[in-house]
Amino acid sequence: MASAGNKRTSRRGWRPLAWLLGLLALGSASVSAQDAPAHWMAYAASVSGELQQRLQQEQDPHAQRLLAWLQEHPDAPAPLVVSVWVAGDGAISKLEFDSLGDAQVDADLRAALQATPLPAAPPKDMRQPLRLGLTLTQ
Repeated sequence: MASAGNKRTSRRGWRPLAWLLGLLALGSASVSAQDAPAHWMAYAASVSGELQQRLQQEQDPHAQRLLAWLQEHPDAPAPLVVSVWVAGDGAISKLEFDSLGDAQVDADLRAALQATPLPAAPPKDMRQPLRLGLTLTQ
């Protein structure tokens, strides 16, 4: 069993890439991150920060199981790319990512990220999904 200090250190290691992983996509149309409007990039950064916080929630058993699994599997993909669709009310309406190879861990990741609506809805003109990266660093 890890000490509280070790838990805190590992949680600090989770951080989202602050920007999109190159694409904001809708169907086959996409916009490179370099060409995306500033308000799209600001929203994507906000979503990344919110998802970061959700993965660090000490009270969320889904987040805690996910973090424990990641500590036991240093070969897990990094960054973990997630495609996020956000509804007009801020709810994450769809979430896609490559399986981590464990159905429970995949379910925990999905539950932690979709627990509650995001604080803000996406800009009306923003293409979706947002492709974001989460990475675990030592």
